[in-house]
Amino acid sequence: MAFAGGCLGLLAASSGCVARPRLDGPLPVRNQHPAQLTVFHMAPAAATALPAGTLSGRLDFAYSNLFLSDSDAAGNSWIMDGEYLRVGTTLRMGLGGGFDLQAEVPVAHTSGGFLDSAVIDYHDAFGLPGQSRKMTPPNEYSISASKEGTVAWTVDQSDIALMDIPLQLSWQMLPPGEGRLGTTLRGGIELPTGNDEHGYGNGEIDAGLGVVLDYRFAGIGCYAHAQHTFAGTPDQAKGARLEFADVTSLGLATELPLSTALHAFVQFEWETSTLREIELPELQREHLLLWLGGRLQVAEHWGIEFGLGEDLQGLVSPDFTLWLGGTWLPGRPAP
Repeated sequence: MAFAGGCLGLLAASSGCVARPRLDGPLPVRNQHPAQLTVFHMAPAAATALPAGTLSGRLDFAYSNLFLSDSDAAGNSWIMDGEYLRVGTTLRMGLGGGFDLQAEVPVAHTSGGFLDSAVIDYHDAFGLPGQSRKMTPPNEYSISASKEGTVAWTVDQSDIALMDIPLQLSWQMLPPGEGRLGTTLRGGIELPTGNDEHGYGNGEIDAGLGVVLDYRFAGIGCYAHAQHTFAGTPDQAKGARLEFADVTSLGLATELPLSTALHAFVQFEWETSTLREIELPELQREHLLLWLGGRLQVAEHWGIEFGLGEDLQGLVSPDFTLWLGGTWLPGRPAP
């Protein structure tokens, strides 16, 4: 936390050199925990609306290394070992009157990966807990949860798998501006297009509601969001008498212009665990993640985004996530 605070202070000082920056909002990152990915989630955003009839698009890659396991005498167990790539293609359209419609098509790739040895060296170099990684063969794959001796949920290894498709409607209630609080209300559903038997969806329609707050001062953007999702439960989990719990999320983000074309970000997100009915600490704790990243405007309508996500609540979320995004924003002024 002290490191994050130091980065925030340094970047804030740097941002004072940029006059009248264009702020496009926070990085649309999310928790890559495999179970949380089955629950509808609205990404961090600015309280802005597209003009009627205009479009924007983006392509995002998030790659996570996973390792966590525990079990108890009651037959509850959890293992999360492998690497998870989620690729999302998003299209957003302005409807007029402050309304936006957004749809994303996400796919996943899961494997034993290749990063285990590098992660062990990283933990050793900085004295971080290794969660017994050295006791397990590297680059193995297994994601499975059991409740009272019955397997309740698994994620099968897959070269490519379609996930549930989220649809989101937003309404800009108050536009943001310098020294003015912008507010957007939003809600949506997630269609059960992913295979819940293989762990890439929950087999039901999720629904969520949320709010985005957006305040800008001295060329810096400050964003917050809150949301609640009514989560569906896969059939396999129901057979084990496990209900996936609803998920509540809260997030904060700061956008700090370093130049006209390059902006830096510090973001936090807290959310409740959808597997908290399984009585293991690793599945009952809330998730808390820190994201550090940036956005580079490379052409008139095109940008590149990048980020690194780290868990601040130990023994819960993926060790780290590498994130890369590409944006298409027609009508945006050239840097």
